[in-house]
Amino acid sequence: MLRFVNKLMLRLGVAFVGLVILATVVTWNLVRSEAVAAAGQSPAESAGAWRLVRTPNPRGGPDAVSIMHTADTSRSDLDLAGLMVRCSQGGSELAIVTLNAFPLRAHPHVTFGNPGQEKQFEATIGAPGTAVVLPGDPKTVLGEAWSAESDVPIRVTEGSNTISGVVPIGGIQSAFTLLKANCPAP
Repeated sequence: MLRFVNKLMLRLGVAFVGLVILATVVTWNLVRSEAVAAAGQSPAESAGAWRLVRTPNPRGGPDAVSIMHTADTSRSDLDLAGLMVRCSQGGSELAIVTLNAFPLRAHPHVTFGNPGQEKQFEATIGAPGTAVVLPGDPKTVLGEAWSAESDVPIRVTEGSNTISGVVPIGGIQSAFTLLKANCPAP
């Protein structure tokens, strides 16, 4: 019984940390949107439930630009935060965002789709360890779900650790168009 309570406390602790992070991001976005609006610019854009996020480069280079969607918390492990498509040199890349960090040298196995229609990939880990980066073009990785704009079941396995859940991707096509229009020039 003590093990169960300890696991529950740990899990609630992770959920609490995740909520604090999300609250901080939302607050930062609200403050930034107000500052941008005061400067006469348009606030951050969204495409349906997808959110365009622009993060300034602290070294003065181009901003990091991405679109993000949170996981369906009623059908997902607490460790699965959502999906992100971000601008990269030469195009864009798809990443699964988790709350717990993986070792940077890990190569987790990722499965997208329902049984019988699954696609499997070997991913890499992006700094700070919470981005599971998938190889290839996001449209190809997501396959039929991209055009159907349905939910995407996801499973990430690294050793004995498995994170699984579902991310709704409705509106991804228009969000991707918005992303490409906002990616910095190479």
